[in-house]
Amino acid sequence: MQSYKSHQTHLSPAEEEAADQEIKKKLGKLVEEAFESVGKLTRLPVQEVLHIIEEVDVAQLKQATQEAIKKISNATDLDTANITGIFMANRGASIDDIVKRLHEQSRVNRHRL
Repeated sequence: MQSYKSHQTHLSPAEEEAADQEIKKKLGKLVEEAFESVGKLTRLPVQEVLHIIEEVDVAQLKQATQEAIKKISNATDLDTANITGIFMANRGASIDDIVKRLHEQSRVNRHRL
């Protein structure tokens, strides 16, 4: 008995299988490219990006990140742009390096007032 899809598209089972394989190949490429863009942004390999997405609720991560930046902002009187700029300037920086740069920028901004 032919599957419903074969019957509707008038493809033989072999043709349908070949078409499905082509669709899967294109979908695989699209998914890989989608995660590569996240990998480029985070500088992580695609497999690590997939692992993180599997393990972390992205909405919760975003909320936690916003709360962390707000706490830092309240402590330093720096705005979000300044804080994220400091984080992005050296992604391999240690906590101590980040604290030093946040403190320095905070002092500069306070002296301007």
